Amino acid sequence: MHDSMMPFTGLLLLLDMMINAFYGGVGVGLLNYFVFLIIAVFISGLMVGRTPEFLGKKVEAREMKIATLIALLHPFLILAGTAISSYVLVSYPQAGWSVQPANWLNNPSYHGFSEMLYEYASASANNGSGFEGLADNNFFWNFSTGLVLILGRSLPIAGPLAIAGLLAQKKQIPEGAGTLQTDTGTFGLMTFAVIFIIAALAFFPALALGPLAEYFSM
Repeated sequence: MHDSMMPFTGLLLLLDMMINAFYGGVGVGLLNYFVFLIIAVFISGLMVGRTPEFLGKKVEAREMKIATLIALLHPFLILAGTAISSYVLVSYPQAGWSVQPANWLNNPSYHGFSEMLYEYASASANNGSGFEGLADNNFFWNFSTGLVLILGRSLPIAGPLAIAGLLAQKKQIPEGAGTLQTDTGTFGLMTFAVIFIIAALAFFPALALGPLAEYFSM
């Protein structure tokens, strides 16, 4: 079904999984949203000259490093997987990857690239859907997407837990004039901007090669 959608519809499906901070499966969106909150708190604090604090605890370099690594892990897994599969497709278009050697990318050009991009976005975002024009039931796809799924789920769970552990060890700081308020509309817009900028910078080039290029070539 997904494979028959128009390019912009497929782009929105991809973008939802690439942002990966919407409330979906149990804990999936909340974990990544927590990471974006930490980044937004830190950046907002630096911008306005206030101490970065979240839930009464100081957000310092260690928490920020963990949050940054987790935020970059998701695009890395998707884009690296897509790049490797694109190389394999060009180098070994038929034999070696299935029980019965066959062309495992049924759609050429931009739509074929979108299929591969969607495969890894779905695996990393714990989604489970696919552009089913892709003949993905073979060793290459099962192994590579399985690896992306393990890394894309385990590490984003470990990262926020590590941040929570670091914050739990710190003393509670009473709220004062220098405290950055995180329950305002302004901070909500800041969080949205952080999520949008990270997603745009990471994924726009790939989306331009896939669904956007397909749309403008119609």
